[in-house]
Amino acid sequence: MRKLLFVIAFILGTTQFIAQDFRERDKQLHFAAGTIAGAFGYYMHQNEFGRVPQSHSILAGLATGFAAGTAKELFDTAIQGEKFDTEDLAATILGSFTVSVVIPLARTERKRFKQRKRRPKSNRKCYKP
Repeated sequence: MRKLLFVIAFILGTTQFIAQDFRERDKQLHFAAGTIAGAFGYYMHQNEFGRVPQSHSILAGLATGFAAGTAKELFDTAIQGEKFDTEDLAATILGSFTVSVVIPLARTERKRFKQRKRRPKSNRKCYKP
């Protein structure tokens, strides 16, 4: 129930942002790049550190998306002479946040069955007619 409420709140919160700012093609590309960077960061953190809390992997995905978005905007500012666009950075971070939150929700837990202990063999001989 808690996950469902979180997903509903997340969807309702992001629709306002999407409706206003994602009309431009550039914002859509930044969102897509953020999802790729966030998935990469999440996946690499899970592979590198194994069994860690999900929140650590989500933060790793967010940090990767933030780093990729900031690097792109700094590249635009320094090399191409454009201004630092915080809306592009926000779209990149939102993409990385989206994928970092959706991965744990979509992941299914594998049920691990306990192996039964076998009964020890008895030394008694069984009756055989």
